[in-house]
Amino acid sequence: MKVTPIVWAISDTHLSFGAPKDQSQFGPKWINHAERIRAAWMSRVAKDDIVLLPGDLSWAHNPRNVRLDLEWIAALPGRKVLVRGNHDYWWKKLGQVQEILPDGISAIQGTSLALDGVILCGTMGHIAPNDPYYETRKFSSYQRELKWLSQALSEAQTLRTNGQPVILLMHYPPFTSDGQPSGFSERIQASAPDVCVYGHLHFSHEWRVAAHGLRDGTRYHLVACDYLDMTPRQVWPPCEP
Repeated sequence: MKVTPIVWAISDTHLSFGAPKDQSQFGPKWINHAERIRAAWMSRVAKDDIVLLPGDLSWAHNPRNVRLDLEWIAALPGRKVLVRGNHDYWWKKLGQVQEILPDGISAIQGTSLALDGVILCGTMGHIAPNDPYYETRKFSSYQRELKWLSQALSEAQTLRTNGQPVILLMHYPPFTSDGQPSGFSERIQASAPDVCVYGHLHFSHEWRVAAHGLRDGTRYHLVACDYLDMTPRQVWPPCEP
């Protein structure tokens, strides 16, 4: 019987090999961060594992500059799955992204895929209208991401057979910045994927109110790399942090 692979997650890697950017300006946690990610990744992840990268992979602004970042990720062990982050300016349309991805890397955006008995789905997400940081002019983007979330979760349920785990990738947290439910969290609750991984949050006061652990049948993991001290986290099978 085939064993379900271990699934890891780490987001907000903010790579910049194509157009180097000094990360130390964001604090001591970001000094030599790429080397630290690589060392932790190499010590944990096996070649048949799955690694989820929910957004802000790179600072690149175009496909040319992101090439080295994607090749760096591709050279690490495991099969990788991406969703877009708010700083992934190089990511325009899903089809264009898929054309430039190296072997072993997949991208999803309002879509889902099955990989060795694990169903993966996702979208970037957005700041919700009931969030203190919401900007009214971005309502159309919020609606688009809400639609893509519903679409991704629906596709995942269609692909699911024999109780396969469903893992949702989002870049933005599905709850508001002050920990309240949103349209995203309500749709997640209705569909109840086994796991939801997300990033985007980089400050200790955000980490304190972020969703962690089991809620309404879904296990939430904040996987921003600075929160994880640049170390991929195992998100399936479930294990203690």
